Amino acid sequence: MITRRHIRVKVMQAFYAVTYDGIESPKEPSKFLKSSILKTFELHLVLVALLKTLHEHAQTQFEIKKKQSSLVHTTAALGARLVSNAFLNFLANHRLLNQIITAKKIKIWDLNFDYVHQLYAQILEEQTYKSYATLDHPSEKQERDFILWIYREVIAPKEQLFDFLEDEQLTWSDDFPVVNTFIVKQLKTCHPDQEISFELPDVSTIQEEIQFGEQLLKTLLTHSEALQKEIEGKTPNWEAERIVTLDNLLLQMAIAELLYFDEIPPRVTLNEYLEIAKDYSTPKSNIFINGVLDKLVKEFKTTNRMNKQGRGLQ
Repeated sequence: MITRRHIRVKVMQAFYAVTYDGIESPKEPSKFLKSSILKTFELHLVLVALLKTLHEHAQTQFEIKKKQSSLVHTTAALGARLVSNAFLNFLANHRLLNQIITAKKIKIWDLNFDYVHQLYAQILEEQTYKSYATLDHPSEKQERDFILWIYREVIAPKEQLFDFLEDEQLTWSDDFPVVNTFIVKQLKTCHPDQEISFELPDVSTIQEEIQFGEQLLKTLLTHSEALQKEIEGKTPNWEAERIVTLDNLLLQMAIAELLYFDEIPPRVTLNEYLEIAKDYSTPKSNIFINGVLDKLVKEFKTTNRMNKQGRGLQ
């Protein structure tokens, strides 16, 4: 679920905190980094728990509406298809998932009933749901397509959800696209009669990535002044004060990888930070960063300062 690029973004956030937010102790950004990574896994549980809570709410509303004699008892009006959907039932009854959500005390949706009810009401008004509700015996593909529609078209794009999650945990705004992509992949590949088919991400599987992040952050904190000096003189048309703060941080991170991480090819480093710059900095940042790093890579090669070993690392 978490890639090296995502780890780099989290290191960037921690490095920014210690450089510009006044955190003095080098232990604090390290704690921030570890906590931020763990919070990514928590966000996954929070979003899956939303689907489970939606199903529970649909069941409750179904029972209430059945007792209301004045209601036209159509399948769509009752929300019966939300109750019977094979994949929503699969998540609702997933033993290990339930255990983890309980152990982690994920109660965010129990405390935000109004949001779940609004989501439920919106789904019932959508034409996609009304068409799905008319199916007598939906196939597994139709059941899967429906829950994918709920997640991709109703839940994920909702600005209210994004703002709500950002208020809950600041770093979730960067995690949201990564976790969304992972959940969609899970829903596409799981089978409602095979509990093991719904993979539950485990932080223990990314220990190598975490170690990389910790080492990168430590290198930045230890060599910050030296890394800054590497940038000086490589930006003749830009005074130091004019360089965007984030661009400066990204340059230091890239230089740290070029000089201190022998196993990472220079081209990989350049590509990663250019992509991060596109997402997080100004429209022209990737052009600026590319120009500076291109000069530095040539200089480091000429002076044999990059100790890159092995095929493809030169």
